[in-house]
Amino acid sequence: MISNSLSVACIGLGRMGSGIARNIQRAGFPLTVFNRTAEKSKPLVAAGAKAARTPREAAAAADIVVTNLMDDASVIATMMTDNGLLAGMRRGAIHISTTTISPTVSTRLAQLHAAQGSHYVAAPVAGRPDAAATGQLLTFVAGEADVVERCRPVFQAYTRQVLTVGTDPAVAMSLKLVGNFIVVGMLELFGEAYLLAEKRGVDTAILTNMLKMWMPASSEYVERISSRRFGDAGFTLDAGLKDVRLILDAAMEVHVPLPYANVARDRCITAQARGMGQQDWSALTEIARIDAGEK
Repeated sequence: MISNSLSVACIGLGRMGSGIARNIQRAGFPLTVFNRTAEKSKPLVAAGAKAARTPREAAAAADIVVTNLMDDASVIATMMTDNGLLAGMRRGAIHISTTTISPTVSTRLAQLHAAQGSHYVAAPVAGRPDAAATGQLLTFVAGEADVVERCRPVFQAYTRQVLTVGTDPAVAMSLKLVGNFIVVGMLELFGEAYLLAEKRGVDTAILTNMLKMWMPASSEYVERISSRRFGDAGFTLDAGLKDVRLILDAAMEVHVPLPYANVARDRCITAQARGMGQQDWSALTEIARIDAGEK
């Protein structure tokens, strides 16, 4: 562990946020943590982190604040109350938001920070909880160049690659949504492909091996879909539907029709209605099977 003079606060310690925070702590940064459910802070506190009682208290203790929350509403709520993050930010301090939110809200956050003399860096991440735990996330970063550079040691603690996309925070969020659109389209495609293969008498183990050779990065999803194993979710269907809705909203703002995203949204809604909301979001592929009369 290398000592680092930058103090960091991590707010939001769910499956992704806890992995990010642990890696920041292991890298030697003085760490303050806050989570709405205090129990999730205990392992980090036991390892030397300080526990804050509010987002404001966490932010006041840090040069850099990293948030990993759920959606637009949770980010705004964490920012804007009397005990919120914005009220505690030091002048010149930096807020790194790793949450996938709408481009519009990301722009608003940048404006709020600029108005009080703090800085905002949009830095949504790509990867699942195991990648967060091992510091192998990909992060899409937008912000002022000198501010991003100050953040680089923190990024290096929990990422394998930083992709800088300029100064506009909406662009970083838009790129993350494009990436998620590709993934959800791939899930629907895989689900339909397995269904067709089964109906035509193809040994799906052969299809699984073929897909793993063609697209090794998709191996986990291929395994889940082929085995119909959707528990122990890395990314829940409920969270996936939130992202699909963000994708459709972002597309509508610029008049881009996305038929595949509409299909994915409808699959997710149907899967939710069947009680699959907390399963892995690849469970949306089960709806094609149901539509075809399969169990």
